[in-house]
Amino acid sequence: MSKTKINSKQYIKLFLLEAIGFLMIFSFVGSYIYFTYTRTVQRNADQILNSMVLRIQKSFRSGSKQLMIPGLVGQGQGSATVGGTPSASSPQEGSLLKSNVSGQDTIYYSKSGKIVNSYSLGLRIWTYENLYKKISGELNNIQTIKLSGSYFRVRLIKLKKPIVLIYGANTILGTAKYAAVVYNFDTERSNMDSFRSVLFWTLMFAGMFSLVVSWLVTLRVMRPILQSWKQQQEFVNNAAHELRTPLTIIQNKMEGLLRRPTSSVADVSENIVVSLSEVRRLNQLTSDMLTLARTGSNMTQLDPKMVDIENFIKEVIEPYSEIAASKKRKFAEEIDIKGKMVIDTRRVHQLIVILLDNALKYTEAKDLIKIKARREKNNLVIEVADNGRGISAEAKKHVFDRFYREEKSGNRSTGGTGLGLSIAKWIVNAFQGKISVSDNSPKGTIFKVVLPQLKLNK
Repeated sequence: MSKTKINSKQYIKLFLLEAIGFLMIFSFVGSYIYFTYTRTVQRNADQILNSMVLRIQKSFRSGSKQLMIPGLVGQGQGSATVGGTPSASSPQEGSLLKSNVSGQDTIYYSKSGKIVNSYSLGLRIWTYENLYKKISGELNNIQTIKLSGSYFRVRLIKLKKPIVLIYGANTILGTAKYAAVVYNFDTERSNMDSFRSVLFWTLMFAGMFSLVVSWLVTLRVMRPILQSWKQQQEFVNNAAHELRTPLTIIQNKMEGLLRRPTSSVADVSENIVVSLSEVRRLNQLTSDMLTLARTGSNMTQLDPKMVDIENFIKEVIEPYSEIAASKKRKFAEEIDIKGKMVIDTRRVHQLIVILLDNALKYTEAKDLIKIKARREKNNLVIEVADNGRGISAEAKKHVFDRFYREEKSGNRSTGGTGLGLSIAKWIVNAFQGKISVSDNSPKGTIFKVVLPQLKLNK
């Protein structure tokens, strides 16, 4: 399976997981909002119904068996009386029966389910004629019923005692056994429908937006993963190449020794020297690879120590003046840093060695290598400059990459593996510092490192 196809599958899989996650969140939030809203609307309507029921029950607490009701609004029936006598509680009930201005009605039913107070309902009687048949479930339960295209919240209660309803002075309408309190729910349902529509389209827009966001997030998340995977592949390929070459050389030299079993050590000393040189190269390469393997984890931590920084740096670079002299290079130092600093001496030592080794490898006889060290506020600044062959502009972009060498031909005369500057970069990053490369004048290269002072462990 091609690398491109694998990458595409990973993109799609991660995208779908993120998109589904977003959609589930939006669906849950939308459902919760809609459920809460509808429950609140119904609860408000039910509170109105319950308050009407309480008013009815309060009207009949006196124990009266009769109730005078008014007729249609404007027919001159001004009040309700109980037993023909004006009652203080009756006007409340009478007002319940006069009109339907607020969408509320009280309907009295006989034992057989016939509407008793039809005079007070007017033309609405045709709306309520089938209400009793549609009421189901437990008595006193509030339910929603559709009548003539309208929705009503209804609660049916059983009167403690049968009540005789009287119209006018002497007209007996009948005996009421039940009372149904009705609330027109059309306005609330219309609001709920409008809210559901707005919520639906809002969630649809949010869903479309989440798909776009998921795709962008997928691209952003996968980019470093793919980059890391690419670096890992390159690392394995380059490591295999770097290991194969010295192993092949050692194998050839050992086979040469086997072909000359009677030769003395002096006769085969060249083969032994080359083999030992390649073994040392393998040891260095293995050590560097182990160091780089720790850069992607928390296995290696800095070990802060308080040191006399000037003496420490001079001790590190002292051997290099002799090495440079043996290789006919000029070596100069400019250490102007007094006092003490908190650093990881092992890592700073490793960093300086890498930079100086790099300068020695890429300079020739009579070239100058110069190291400078100074303090800038709480930072340690180190510069290693040379006037050797220099680094091209393109190479500067990759000089800190693993196994990178500007000699694409694989020339091994410098003895480098392309890992030293990668390790230097990692050390500087561990300090949260900065490392840069620039051209020296008139030729050569300058590596500049800025390392912030560490904090002592308590």
